Parts: sequence; structure tokens; C-alpha cells
Amino acid sequence: MATIQNNTMYGMRLQFKGANAADWSSDYVLLAGEVGFELDTKKYKLGDGVKTWAQLDYYSDPTISAAVDALTTRVTTAESDITALQGRATALEGRMDTAEGNITAHGTRLDTAEGNITAHGTRLDTAEGDIDAAEGRLDTAEGNITSQGNRISALEGITVISGNPAPAA
Repeated sequence: MATIQNNTMYGMRLQFKGANAADWSSDYVLLAGEVGFELDTKKYKLGDGVKTWAQLDYYSDPTISAAVDALTTRVTTAESDITALQGRATALEGRMDTAEGNITAHGTRLDTAEGNITAHGTRLDTAEGDIDAAEGRLDTAEGNITSQGNRISALEGITVISGNPAPAA
């Protein structure tokens, strides 16, 4: 006989019926208050002495069911949030790829502009050299003109000094 001391039962062992889900016979009837476990799924049914195994619902604690429902909702929401975040990340990756392409294109245009500036600088240097050369030629021409002017003045002086009249025409 079992004895109870300090809310603890001594001298009694309790064992429930158990089998894998596929091994339970659908027409098996559990006694009233008898528990039958599915060892592989960890689910159980509570017998009423009338309904067969197939007719009985799995036992569920409303508190546990509510907690499972709440967790299921949270997991579903989290999955939805993750999917939305993945979509946003993909969109950002696309925008980053576009930006990288634009940067590369601008870099190419900058390189072209630098090349054009260098070419214009070279042309300016050449033009400056041409101007310097032209100025040198002008200086030479001015010198030649001055020299010719001096010769003409000298010749005029010779004509006056010699006193030879100009031949009559």
C-alpha cells in the first residue's frame, strides 16, 4: 500500500502505456484516466474508457498551447522581418553596384579630362615657343630695318656730300 508523507507518495510506481505513433492500434480503448504516450513524437492521449485511440484527441494544456501559439506567431513575424530585410539588403547591393559603376565611369571621364588638359598644356607650350620664335624673328626684322634705315641715311648723306646733281631726265 502506498503512503503519502509531506506531499510525497512512497511505495508506488506509476507506469503509462507507450508505443511509437505507427504502433498504436486505431481501435485501442484506453481506460478512464489511463495515459497513452507516443514515444517517438512525445505526444499523449488521456483515455475515457469509451473512445478508441483514433477518436481521442491528443492531450494539450491550454497554457502550453497558448505559449506555442505565441511563439509560432513570433517566429512567423521574425521570418517575415528577415525576408523583408533580405529584400532591402538586395536592393542596397543593387544601388551599391550602380554607384560603383558610376564612380568607375566618372573616374574614366576624369582620366580623359586629365589627358585633354595635358594635351592642351602641350599645345600651349608649343604655341608659346612659336610666339617666342616669332618675336625673335620680329626683333631680327626690326634690327634689319633699323640697319637698312641707317644705310639709307648714310647714302643720302653721301649724295649731299658729293654735291653731284642728280642727272637730268
